[in-house]
Amino acid sequence: MSMEKLFLHEKAVDIIVKIYEAEKNGENAYPLSISKEVGSPYSYISKVLGVFEDNALIESEFEGRIRKVRLTEDGKKVAELLIELRKVLNRDFVARKKIKMLESVIEGVDGNTGDRALKIVLPVKAELERIRTQDQEVIERARKLMKVIEEIANAKG
Repeated sequence: MSMEKLFLHEKAVDIIVKIYEAEKNGENAYPLSISKEVGSPYSYISKVLGVFEDNALIESEFEGRIRKVRLTEDGKKVAELLIELRKVLNRDFVARKKIKMLESVIEGVDGNTGDRALKIVLPVKAELERIRTQDQEVIERARKLMKVIEEIANAKG
């Protein structure tokens, strides 16, 4: 189970984010289209939207028989916070922990030269090559560490 699913289990997050995204794209949000996009029954979407409206996160109006919903200022703030939380929860915490540990090992190379430095950095290089992640921050930190390792290896030669 992903961290996002663990902490943001309810479809309510998807619903408020869909409204936010529609507004960002200059589109109107309708309960039926939200229902299709999040894969929940219209009755459930309507119930959640009612709770949102009761709590002043959305406002709705009818265009003929069709209900259109939009976020209030507070609703926008909540949606933005939830989007940010999703981003945080989608980080690769295991890879971040590993990269931090590898960075501290490389910091320990200071003062070591030649073969001694290589004995420290080559296992780090091997560990870096095993990291598989979509976390862009980890990828960037790994790239920087590889560059440092290359500099250390070239100084040996």
